[in-house]
Amino acid sequence: MDSIIAPAPGYSKKKLLCDIYYGFRPNKPTFTPEDYPDLTGKTALVTGCNTGIGKHVVELLYQKNCNIIGVVRTHEKGDAARDEIVNNNPESNGTITVVGGCDYLDLAKIPSVAENIKKVLDGKPLNIIVHNAGLMAPDNKGTSAQGYEAMFQTNVLGPQLLQHFLDPLFVKKDDTSLKRIVWVSSGAHLLAFNTYGINWEDPTFEKVAVSERPDNQTLYGQSKAANIYQAKAWYENHKEFCDEVDCVSVSCYPGNLRTDLQRGWGLTMFFMKFLFWDGIYGAYSELFGALSPTLKAKDSGSYVVPFGEIQDPREDVKLGLTNGVYMKLWGLVEEKIKQYY
Repeated sequence: MDSIIAPAPGYSKKKLLCDIYYGFRPNKPTFTPEDYPDLTGKTALVTGCNTGIGKHVVELLYQKNCNIIGVVRTHEKGDAARDEIVNNNPESNGTITVVGGCDYLDLAKIPSVAENIKKVLDGKPLNIIVHNAGLMAPDNKGTSAQGYEAMFQTNVLGPQLLQHFLDPLFVKKDDTSLKRIVWVSSGAHLLAFNTYGINWEDPTFEKVAVSERPDNQTLYGQSKAANIYQAKAWYENHKEFCDEVDCVSVSCYPGNLRTDLQRGWGLTMFFMKFLFWDGIYGAYSELFGALSPTLKAKDSGSYVVPFGEIQDPREDVKLGLTNGVYMKLWGLVEEKIKQYY
């Protein structure tokens, strides 16, 4: 790491265990649908919204008359989720438009997705962005079209690349009554590398044989630590705009939930699911970040935990939000994705 950044400190194993326990037994949600504002005329973009938490987020937003752009990999699955939500909520005055083809495992596909999003917006304000799509692989073998470790590309490179194209659509003084970005992280960042959560020399493991990669939980944890940094770095890169219009960028650990994110995990998840919460609770966490009036621009970079409150991430990651590590991570990702601008 650069000499201007202090070495990563250790972290309390006791606190780590307490944080892991909290993920299974969090506080009750205090900001729920009856507290959400009417979103008539507002537009939200939600990735990975055909199933799991993302689908719940879309439905809750739609119930509040929001116009939603649902960004998915498979258009047909997105259409099916949209139709179900619309049919279940006939009283809504909102809209749901599906944009397909967003496969983060191939970064070359993202520019065309962004162009389609721009066409859907057609100059209208974009108020909320929820980077919800993610990959939690059951093994460490996944590799992207670019030759990068699959979870880091899906959870970190892809969202930052898409955000690059969304910035001109979002960072505008149009409807500034609500401007929010939620970068979906996880309590799994607790399991990441002890160097501020990141394997700095080669976070994409492109130079390492698949057989020599760390275990899948460490790799997933790394990607989720990176999401925490992205929320703070995006704010710092747009600080003047954010402070002027009260735009908020936060990371969010939705909770330990029963969703399709664990598909492919076999018997392990069959037994673990009895300890997990329904996916709707994860939507409460994400929508706290997207809608809570208690959050202000000065809270950007905060880490939202289940089911809608602010706490600290792991101690070294918390320090990384103040000593420049978060900007180092952002710059490292920019180097990987800039050829796709």
